[in-house]
Amino acid sequence: MRILLAMSLLIGVVSTVPAVAADPDVLDVSFGGSFSSGNTYTAATGETMGGTLTRRTGAESLDPARGLVLAGAAAGVRFQPGTPISGGSVQRSFLVETAFTPAATQTDLATVTAVGGAIFGRYSGSNLQYGFSSEVGGEWRDVVQSVPVPSAGEQHVLALAYEVDGAGATLHAFLDGQQLPPAVSTSGTATWHPDAGAEIGLGNEVHPSALQRGLAGSVRQVRLATFSGAFNPGDLKLAKPVGSTAKVNVGFEGTISRGKYQPGLGERGDLTVADGRITQPGRLRLDGGGVSWHGEIDGAVLAETVVSPDLLDRGTRLIELGGVQLVAEGKHAVVLRAGGGSSEVRLPAASVKEGVAYYYLGLAVEAGKVSVLTAPGVTALSKSITTGQVGEVRWLTGARGTAYGVGVSSYFGEPAAALKALPCVVGKLRPAQTMPVAEGECVTSLVAKASAIRPEPRQVDWQRMEQTAFLHFGVNTFTGLEWGHGDEDPDLFQPTGLDTDQWARTLRDSGFKLAILTVKHHDGFLLYPSRYSDHSVASSSWQSGKGDVVEAFVKSMRKYGLKVGLYLSPADENQYLDGVYANGSAHTPRTIPTLVPGDDRAGQDLPQYTLTASDYGAYMLNQLYELLTEYGQVDEVWFDGAQGRIPPDKVETYDFPSWYELIRKLAPQATIAVSGPDVRWVGNESGLARPDEFSVVPTITKPNGSPDYALGYAAADQGSRKALLAGRDAGATELAWWPAESDVSIREGWFHHPEQSTRSVEQLTDIYYKSVGRNSVLLLNIPPDREGRLDDQDVTRLAEWRAKLAADMPRDLAKGARVSGEGTGTVSVQLPKKSTVKRVSLGEDIRYGQQIEAGVVEVREQGGWKQVAAFGAVGYKRILALDSPVTTDQVRVRITQSRGKVRLAALSIY
Repeated sequence: MRILLAMSLLIGVVSTVPAVAADPDVLDVSFGGSFSSGNTYTAATGETMGGTLTRRTGAESLDPARGLVLAGAAAGVRFQPGTPISGGSVQRSFLVETAFTPAATQTDLATVTAVGGAIFGRYSGSNLQYGFSSEVGGEWRDVVQSVPVPSAGEQHVLALAYEVDGAGATLHAFLDGQQLPPAVSTSGTATWHPDAGAEIGLGNEVHPSALQRGLAGSVRQVRLATFSGAFNPGDLKLAKPVGSTAKVNVGFEGTISRGKYQPGLGERGDLTVADGRITQPGRLRLDGGGVSWHGEIDGAVLAETVVSPDLLDRGTRLIELGGVQLVAEGKHAVVLRAGGGSSEVRLPAASVKEGVAYYYLGLAVEAGKVSVLTAPGVTALSKSITTGQVGEVRWLTGARGTAYGVGVSSYFGEPAAALKALPCVVGKLRPAQTMPVAEGECVTSLVAKASAIRPEPRQVDWQRMEQTAFLHFGVNTFTGLEWGHGDEDPDLFQPTGLDTDQWARTLRDSGFKLAILTVKHHDGFLLYPSRYSDHSVASSSWQSGKGDVVEAFVKSMRKYGLKVGLYLSPADENQYLDGVYANGSAHTPRTIPTLVPGDDRAGQDLPQYTLTASDYGAYMLNQLYELLTEYGQVDEVWFDGAQGRIPPDKVETYDFPSWYELIRKLAPQATIAVSGPDVRWVGNESGLARPDEFSVVPTITKPNGSPDYALGYAAADQGSRKALLAGRDAGATELAWWPAESDVSIREGWFHHPEQSTRSVEQLTDIYYKSVGRNSVLLLNIPPDREGRLDDQDVTRLAEWRAKLAADMPRDLAKGARVSGEGTGTVSVQLPKKSTVKRVSLGEDIRYGQQIEAGVVEVREQGGWKQVAAFGAVGYKRILALDSPVTTDQVRVRITQSRGKVRLAALSIY
């Protein structure tokens, strides 16, 4: 181990200068939307795009798992902000984060991110180079830093923060959360190219002379935001900044074999253990032995351990490194032995977690200094010494007792604990819909909590529907727009033959169980006569101003046995024009309903509620009240996360908690979807769920009170053991039953456009198997046309699609077959005769949670059982297509890994 103080000077310490929080994001996309024929990107629900995003060649493609797929050369995407963040004489501070997966081979100067033809993050031989170009007094210079390129084939996050400071500028850089040496200019800022100064290149340059510097690989997510004052690393979102690098992080959830420790999930470190055994996950019992690690660290080093009080016998060498020892002095003190002297440190009272007492101890050494830590990040003693060079760290030499973890990390600046190995305790868990996540919580505990999480009855009912419909209908249908401006003349809305019965019949015959109507899209036009807005059907001459699409829709759905869903967009361009949306009003108690002059409800004994809201929040609450009290039972309320297209200095913070509370009071049976606590958006608008889609995921709560992914909606893994661990480290506050809804339109657009064609039967079938067949509910949009009917082409295609699915799965061979097994580990099916098997469908009884993590399907052949399919998560439904059809009379399903007792509710063979 080489202890180099110079390293901390090179890297620098994360700034502690007070900073102003980043402004609202200018761009945050995960490429879950689509490119139009003009190569312009249409954002997906939940994405932020304050400008225009355009692909360069037209060959750039979108993949639900990878995001934006790029082939290098001229490929890439160009973003033009609606309001320039910088460029020309404009010099603003901003940050851009890019999550990308590089291919193994890159051309020289292949660019990950570029801004204004001046700022860049790019490949340069075996290095990743970042910096900016500056022209001062007619002389050009590049202010550049570089680090080794990241590994190919894995996702990485490059964050660049350009901070303007007087006559100079600093480009802060982070790779996967690790702070890199900044590129600093004290005289001269970035000099923008006159033709590219306002543009941002994603996966390529924007400088006119460098448009062949494309990245080979993919870009999963990009975020752009401006900020004022000093840069604050806490404003980064795609990869949290870290101040230290863990070399060893072990909580003893692994195993020991012949004295070698085999790390458990999320652990790292090649340890040797003498006279020790794992008594249960998270606990190492030592009987006079110890633990050691060999390796080199450049820079300052922190060694840590977490132990039970019974281990602190006098003379036990707790930590040894660099000729320095931390030795137990009994139950209440430790002694630092360094440089030929010794110093005693009194210990604070033991910490307690779920009834388990423990001590944390750390020993930090850098050139000329040693420190003792008695709590994470808390230094109890620091002194100057002369340290030696060593190649190992030892813990707990001669110890008898229980250890909960050990760690080694390099650090910069002050030592901050990197150890996550607090006592791994699994308490008695009562099933619940959500459970809290603790900082440093062990994987064993996280998995136990995930196993104990249960859905609410309304979530079970929602999942059983499997297939739901969206009906985008409104003034956009008549303007040809996807996102209206809010100032459209209501008289444009003129459906000449509205036939909601035709909608309902078609949906029922196509297998749908619920339909959601766009009562209000982002333009703000309402499909019912609200008391709170003139921008509605009541202001149209259609049906002499007496029309009500919501009323007709609800009656038809109930007539044909479908459940009713209503979508009320949080964004509202019309209310912004009227001075209500984003008007800066305070969030104060409001009486709902708020009666208006001449209100027809005056004098009635109305249920009233006092809820906190802004002016616009109250507007939404009053409309929710109308919809949920005047149209009968509503089974789903659907919110997206769209923000109004308003100036960056205008903000509307949605009153989601109050909206949720009112819905729960007026329609307790209704699921609140997408921007809501019952159902989450799958993360793309292609209708495709993840191969392993878990209904239990780590979550955070947004400042507006709505739940959100802890790992971001673009993450390919949301609920595996690795994801639970990653969610913990990303700051998850809860594990929640939050199942996925996969939305997609039967056409390219969400509203009906006559020139667009319908998706093929093959496309719709693939979507079904990759949504419903992957533990998700499919939300398929079928937009009514200007007549007010579903397009005949769409109706025909839906019938063809259902016929295709019926042909794929004509008869369940398992019905009437002899089934053996208890449904928890192995289930065998004896078919009446040999049959050709192509698909197997499994389903858990989700009333008892989601337990299955892995399993296999096998068939009986001469000589024994043969595996024909493997699977991961199951949940409510998992449809498996065999690699190739097999002929057999015996099929067996074996669960090879689960979180708890498995209860199979369904097993079908086709």
